[in-house]
Amino acid sequence: MITLNLDPKLEHKIQQEAKLKGLSVEQYISLLIQEILKNKDKQQSEALEYEAWEEKFNQFINRSVDVSVQPLSDEAISRENIYTREDEML
Repeated sequence: MITLNLDPKLEHKIQQEAKLKGLSVEQYISLLIQEILKNKDKQQSEALEYEAWEEKFNQFINRSVDVSVQPLSDEAISRENIYTREDEML
């Protein structure tokens, strides 16, 4: 059991909201707390997902690079080889 000492204005507002939803004050407060905790769990889960993504991204960035790979030739990246006649038809 938890006892709360609320400001009278807040208590009145909670009573009104509970009445509008057809709930007792205890049910309404319990519902609000459940929603807050559910949202908190969701935020923590999202934070963990972001941290996992960030870790994978950092691993990708910091991976060793194969220095034996040759750069593309000037001909391979020339305008004529990048843009074809099909592009002109669009």
